[in-house]
Amino acid sequence: MTVKKAELHVHLEGTISPALAHKLAKRNNLPIPSDLIAPDGLSYLSRDFLHFLQVYDTLAALIKTPLDYYDITFDYLRTNALENGIYTEMMYSPDHAEKESGIPSIEHLHAIQQAVDDAKAQFGIVGRIIITAVRHFGAEAAVRVAKEAAKQSVPCATGFGLGGDEMNFPPKLFKQAYQIAREEAGLYCTVHAGEFAPASGMIEAIENLPIQRIGHGVMAMHSPETIMLLKERDIALEICPTSNIKLGLFKDFQEHPFPKFLEAGIKLSLNSDDPPFMSTNLGNEYRLTQKAYNYSDETMNNITAMAIESAFVDEDTRKELRAKLSS
Repeated sequence: MTVKKAELHVHLEGTISPALAHKLAKRNNLPIPSDLIAPDGLSYLSRDFLHFLQVYDTLAALIKTPLDYYDITFDYLRTNALENGIYTEMMYSPDHAEKESGIPSIEHLHAIQQAVDDAKAQFGIVGRIIITAVRHFGAEAAVRVAKEAAKQSVPCATGFGLGGDEMNFPPKLFKQAYQIAREEAGLYCTVHAGEFAPASGMIEAIENLPIQRIGHGVMAMHSPETIMLLKERDIALEICPTSNIKLGLFKDFQEHPFPKFLEAGIKLSLNSDDPPFMSTNLGNEYRLTQKAYNYSDETMNNITAMAIESAFVDEDTRKELRAKLSS
């Protein structure tokens, strides 16, 4: 049985491979620090979470034009398709894009849409975008992002999310932004929660925001109340095992709560988060998870099926993806 793969949690800027970073740097006449890329030439060097954020910002600063976003999007979708990926949702931050390039976000989104269309035509993979606000830019900035999404967007942008500093910027601050995203822009909603902050932040998010999914959510392992609420509200978790381990939340796969969540009946997806920063990719996440927990190919495809059921797509696209999974 071929294991098909689907991804719901990856930061678009965080997919830039070292090879593509060199291409963008050359195109935009920018330097790449000599200590940034690992000796293998396939990943980046980072010491801890704060240093990871600095490295991430350095790479994101290489993006200057809509063509850059086209290349990043197309490159990632192609990479996933070659590993039997059938669906990918990527988070895109308008605040970062406009700040780094000075070009209106909609121009970048048009380029991303073209890449999504081209990847579908050439490789059969379906791509979607989650418009993502940044917590530590504040509630007003998130409202602006949501309003802009309601005013002008592209067909592949079907979701709204929130990343950044969850410790100091709790979910309830962003009620207005999410209300605009859901009711005015018609976007499905997710939120980063329960990664570095406690599970109580997940409960706050569920009670205050119109979310269908939670990014990470691994701290639910310490809270039976949160696990019960996730099941009651049918909220899926976007799990990124290698990212969690690399950033020090768990020692290894055996310590990771993925199998406990699966046994508890919570909807899950497997994701790479920021692949070259975490020395991984989606195919690797599937392989490592299958090996660590001795899962069958059928179980792995069932995980992909859960991702498809939680995907931010219309029902016709969901039927198309179900057919791809079973073919």
